[in-house]
Amino acid sequence: MVTSVSGVTALVRMIRSQLAPHGAAAGRRAPSMDGRAAATPDGTLARLVEQRVRAIGRDDPQRGRKALRVFLEAVLLDELGQHLLADPRFFRMVDEVQEALEQDDSCQPLLEQAMAQLLATGGQDGQ
Repeated sequence: MVTSVSGVTALVRMIRSQLAPHGAAAGRRAPSMDGRAAATPDGTLARLVEQRVRAIGRDDPQRGRKALRVFLEAVLLDELGQHLLADPRFFRMVDEVQEALEQDDSCQPLLEQAMAQLLATGGQDGQ
């Protein structure tokens, strides 16, 4: 498992700082609707992301983008509540957030670093 997650951590901080003005309560955790444990500061969020990234096909040409999407979904659900899984607007919002990040040239190095770390972390098969 990758232990250096500075790029991912920086991306999480950036996303959370953008959410703060919109009323997302830091530290608030909603119960999971799908039976999984809700994300907590103890690493559950990282484990959920790692598990979902690992499920992305290694030969998928969009693997990096898909890993980033998994990460964005997890962070946003962690901040805004797992109940949004039942709202189709949530997934459109994730699309818009990812598009905005990808179109912002100043975010490119951070996104590339985060994708590389997500793929390195999610690429481990329990070995």
